[in-house]
Amino acid sequence: MWRMAFLSLSLAAGPALAHPHVFIDTKIEVLLNDRNEATGLRISWTYDDLYSLYIVGDMGLDPDWDGKLTPEEVTRLSGFDMKWIEGFEGDTYALMADKPLELSGPRDWTASYDEGKITSTHVRDFAAPVPVGEVPLVVQAYDPGYYVAYFIPFDPVLTGGTGCTAQVFVPDLDAAAQALQVALAEYTPDVDLEAEFPAVGAKFAEEVRLTCAAP
Repeated sequence: MWRMAFLSLSLAAGPALAHPHVFIDTKIEVLLNDRNEATGLRISWTYDDLYSLYIVGDMGLDPDWDGKLTPEEVTRLSGFDMKWIEGFEGDTYALMADKPLELSGPRDWTASYDEGKITSTHVRDFAAPVPVGEVPLVVQAYDPGYYVAYFIPFDPVLTGGTGCTAQVFVPDLDAAAQALQVALAEYTPDVDLEAEFPAVGAKFAEEVRLTCAAP
């Protein structure tokens, strides 16, 4: 229902109809050590049915269309979305007190195909352990160019640490849609919006906020 409401909002956006193209449900797992320091994130992406079908077909997987992949096909699928170009930040952003935190590239990726949807996972490490206390560690999922719409419909997972809690927060969609319209209004009719779409993805970002009690 949430996705349908979001799609209705996108359709109402007029020139923004072309965006987003891909919808991804995201699960965020925060990896913590025994000092309540965040050491990394395990990120799970479940792609929408249409995009999953496109990837499976394009890669020549599941030729009998039974919705199941052989172990060999799973191996081929694993990492299909991990070939990141230089400058791509993985559409996952971590902040502490509004200051961005450095994350590594992906490692230990997996992929699966179930009920017509691809789910992939990967781990990203913080450049240095991040102490978590009353000031929340914020993890956001968004595509700056808004080609992909990310949602966080799952409860955050905390692995390790003690006395920590995490919640998902969603943006003000009315305010985000208004910001999008303001940005689009600055473009002249001859601009190819598909190539020059405004970087408004952060306005639509859902996020996880993690805090830990003092040890």
